[in-house]
Amino acid sequence: MARWAGVGAMTVIPRQVSVEHELNEWIARCREGDEAAFRVLHDAHFAQVHRTARALGTPPSELDDVLQEVFASAFSRLAQFHGGDFGHWLHRICANVVTDRHRRRRVRETFRRLFGASLQEEADPAAAPDRSTEQAEARAQVAAILARLRPRQREVFALYELEGLSGEEIAARVGCPVNTVWTRLHHARRAFLKIGRQRGWIEHPGEAP
Repeated sequence: MARWAGVGAMTVIPRQVSVEHELNEWIARCREGDEAAFRVLHDAHFAQVHRTARALGTPPSELDDVLQEVFASAFSRLAQFHGGDFGHWLHRICANVVTDRHRRRRVRETFRRLFGASLQEEADPAAAPDRSTEQAEARAQVAAILARLRPRQREVFALYELEGLSGEEIAARVGCPVNTVWTRLHHARRAFLKIGRQRGWIEHPGEAP
C-alpha cells in the first residue's frame, strides 16, 4: 500500500506535472523578455511546427518564412496562452498562418489568370517602384467587378476563387446543394469576365498581352 503520510513517506511528482511546471516557467520568463527562454521554447517546438507546416501543404520555398511568422506570432501573443497544451496552441497558430498564405497565393493566382498580369504581392518597392501601384489598381478592379455581381454569385466566386474552398465546403457554408454552387460559380465567372472586358480591364480571347 502506498504511504501518503507519516515518517518516511515520499512525495512523487508525476513527470507530466513536472514538464508542465517547467514549460510554464519558460513561458513566464519569455514574457519578461528573456531571450534565452525564447530560444528554449523555439528549439523545443521547432520540429513540431515544421512538420505541421509541411503537412498542411506549405511549399518548401516558403517554409522558412512560415516558421518565422508562426513563432513571431506565438511569442507576441504569449499573454493569450492561459495554460493547457502549448503544442496544440502552436499548432492552431501554424494552421492559421498557413491558411492565410494559401489564401494570399490563391488571390495572386486569380489576378494572374484573370488579368493576364504577373502581380507580386510582396514586391520590393526599390526594385519595382510601380509594382505596388499596379497591385492596388488590380485589387480595386477586382472589387469593382465583384460589386457588380449578383450577391449569391459574388459569394460563391469569392469563396472558391479567392478563399480556395471546395464546392462541398461552399455548399455547407451557404446552405445549398453542391450542384447549385457550380451553377452559380459558372455564371459568376462569365459575369466577372464580361464586366472586366467591358471596362477594358480583362483582355478578350486572342488579344496580345
